[in-house]
Amino acid sequence: MEKKQTIDFIGNGSCFNTEFGNNAAYYKEEQGKRLLLIDCGESIFERVRKLKLLEKAEEISVLITHLHTDHVGSLSSLIYFCQYVKGIKPTILYPEKEKLEQLLTITENELGTFQLVDPSEYEKFPIEAIRQQHTKVAGAYGYILEIGGKRIYYSGDTKTISEKVIQEFREGKLDEFYQDVSRYDTPAHISIEELKRIFSQNERSKITCMHFDDEITMQMAECLGFNVARVKGLRELER
Repeated sequence: MEKKQTIDFIGNGSCFNTEFGNNAAYYKEEQGKRLLLIDCGESIFERVRKLKLLEKAEEISVLITHLHTDHVGSLSSLIYFCQYVKGIKPTILYPEKEKLEQLLTITENELGTFQLVDPSEYEKFPIEAIRQQHTKVAGAYGYILEIGGKRIYYSGDTKTISEKVIQEFREGKLDEFYQDVSRYDTPAHISIEELKRIFSQNERSKITCMHFDDEITMQMAECLGFNVARVKGLRELER
């Protein structure tokens, strides 16, 4: 039986795996009044509405790993919803604030309807950004978050895992470990074979794989002893 994890998933698919939904997660505090989203790709705003995550939310923060559309594609819509329906200003967390501001300006979100904050300056709980190797042009970040009494690593999209993260994991300093994975050897994501090489059989049960290419990738991760990210409220999303 898998232990209860601190974050729940809205989608767990890779860019082209539209069936699983864009990879994204969330964390709720105070009976849902404070909501943290991790990424907001093309399919995520619709899924957030179906899961009714915004109904009780009085504070909404969105932690962005990078600016590919499967991670920010419906962020603009979420900001509009907060502005016109909720009457609140969401906090958007991303290290490269100027780039994200340019993107939101292009999608015509008004300045002043959202707050852009560097994750290192977030006051609600500690967030440490870790620069990742993803594509040649994408600035991509993983994060170590301290939420719900846990210290969590969330990879975002990356081809490699930093030595710092691996060391902290092996020293028992990380309570939960979420890692994107690919069935294929690509320049953008770590392969399931590489993940198998890095982590021993005993270590794999402490790692949760996400961002799956397909059902086969998920099955391979499970067969190798890794946990897999599952979408909470899947029946509601299929309606």
